[in-house]
Amino acid sequence: MEQKKYLKAFILLLAAVSLLAAASLHAQESLHAQEVEGQEAAETKGSADATITIHTDSTNYLIGEWIPLHLQVDAPAEWKLILPATDDDFENAEFVSGEEAERSRKGGRQQFEQNLTVTVFDTGRIPVSAILHFMRPGDTTTYALRSAPIDFTVSTVALDTNITFKDIRDVMHVPLTIWDYLMYAGIVLLLAVLGWLGYRWYRDRDNGEEEEVEPEPDLPADVIALRALEQLRQEALWQKGEHKMYQARLTDILRAYIERRFAVPALEHPTSELMPDVAMLGLTPALVADLERTLRTADMSKFARYVPTADEHERAMALATHFVEETRKSVQSTEEHPSTEAKGGDAHV
Repeated sequence: MEQKKYLKAFILLLAAVSLLAAASLHAQESLHAQEVEGQEAAETKGSADATITIHTDSTNYLIGEWIPLHLQVDAPAEWKLILPATDDDFENAEFVSGEEAERSRKGGRQQFEQNLTVTVFDTGRIPVSAILHFMRPGDTTTYALRSAPIDFTVSTVALDTNITFKDIRDVMHVPLTIWDYLMYAGIVLLLAVLGWLGYRWYRDRDNGEEEEVEPEPDLPADVIALRALEQLRQEALWQKGEHKMYQARLTDILRAYIERRFAVPALEHPTSELMPDVAMLGLTPALVADLERTLRTADMSKFARYVPTADEHERAMALATHFVEETRKSVQSTEEHPSTEAKGGDAHV
């Protein structure tokens, strides 16, 4: 008897829980329906005075093919409109591009016309519509207005399964024409001319940088050197920006003078090997130091891209001239001494 009472109570409890669950589900559906109705009412309220339409030339397209649409919008002039420009502004289609919209105003209203391009990646019968967003004056709510849909028939590319695969074709060889031969000949000629010009430039550059001083055997070494130094001074090379050429010419004159006057291979040896030989000639330490300073400055200008100052150029010319004049005088005085000794010797005998 007690078991029947418990069973009856359990059945009543189960029935009560079922009724509560059904009532809760009904309440949620009613709330959702009210929200949808409110949204539709808001759209209807906002879009009652506006229209949006889309047109197309054809409704049959392949999947992924671009579909041209012509958009027309008519709305009150004081509304702020947001024309379709993204994928979210189209139903069942994706936005590709859009031309600049043409706007006109008439009778307190505004009209827009625009060419759009969309595409569809589904097959079958696809309804496509555009969505216009707008706001009314004094209202911060953004409303949406949908155009009437256009039913497109989208299909895939038909494949013929009976066709077999074909091999890749060989590379086609196009015969050469007279213009091709002329072009190749012109390229060869151009390369030859460039090579000849490069050779001439390299040869002239070498000749200009290593200008040799022509010896004049009929004149003393000091006269040749002083004339060459005076000619170099008058040419004013370093004043024209030819710093390297000026230093090279000046030291070549000095080296040629030393080689002819003292029989020292000055033109062949670098400064580091020449100076020990010069130090053994019996010259004063001041002359040896001035000569080394002049040669070192020229070496830096020729090989280290050093640009001497105006004072250094003038000092080099002065030291070179002084070196020639002083060594000429000292040599003449030393030559007189052996002659005197020779005369004394003859008298003694």
